[in-house]
Amino acid sequence: MQSQEKKTSFEISQGICQYNSHDYYAILGTPITADITRIRRAYLNIARILHPDTYGDKHPPSAKNQATQYLAKLVNPAYTFLMAEKERDEYSTILRLLAKRIIKQGQKITPSSDAAKNLLYSPSLSNYERAVEVIAAQQYQDLDKALERTGLISELNLVYILHQEGYQPHPEPKQVISAPVDHNLGAKYPTNPRSANNYPTKIKIAEEYIAKKQWMLAIKELREYLQIDNHHSYCHALLGLAYMNQKLDGMAKMSFQQALKLNPQEPIALANINKIPDPNSQTKPSNKSEQKTATPKKGGFFGWLGGG
Repeated sequence: MQSQEKKTSFEISQGICQYNSHDYYAILGTPITADITRIRRAYLNIARILHPDTYGDKHPPSAKNQATQYLAKLVNPAYTFLMAEKERDEYSTILRLLAKRIIKQGQKITPSSDAAKNLLYSPSLSNYERAVEVIAAQQYQDLDKALERTGLISELNLVYILHQEGYQPHPEPKQVISAPVDHNLGAKYPTNPRSANNYPTKIKIAEEYIAKKQWMLAIKELREYLQIDNHHSYCHALLGLAYMNQKLDGMAKMSFQQALKLNPQEPIALANINKIPDPNSQTKPSNKSEQKTATPKKGGFFGWLGGG
């Protein structure tokens, strides 16, 4: 009897779930960015795996009932909820408020998985979605590990919603691996407003990454430098630019605001802060205009300074 209870108790204590909240996206193995089509596809795949007629053929008879319980009590309710537009919109608001509350209370987030830790310190939309996809591929293959894997996805989802609201993690542990240093990078930007001789190497490297649209690597370098000098307005502005191109609007806005607080005339921050959409706005910008804002001009790195 005790073993049966354990099988039908779907308690998850990681990520969003640890805050007495359901993570319907994690249950279906999808990121929070998933649209209706992706949600439906994920559900059909899981339903195929857990269907009693197919699951029972590949596993012991006792596992057949376990699969039925997962499908009926966990997967089906999550799918039904997310397919209802009103509930899904309200759920998005709840997740946003949860993230704001965590930030306001100054809670320290310590994910258990390497994927979530990496995402915490180097936010990237593509890496987030890819990490969820990797875990989801194995999520319900072994039901004894299904809840644990769902919890790992929920950790990634938690990190994502926090970054969307501007979460600033505690200083990253000392890096074992660092990017190679190119001492000639400064020569590529002779019009830089700061003296090349006094220019921090990490910012030079970040500029190179930004010019190549390698946003995640740029974010890593800039965050590391800000741990040394948090009053560098230009560095905050570059960080905001990188966040903006990773669609992390909350963090981008905070970085631009900090840059302007330190230097009200910081060009990059002035040129880009008003391009960040208001999350409370009812009208969403079209994908074309959004992409137009976030795509650099061919004039090289300093095309980012704005003004044409």
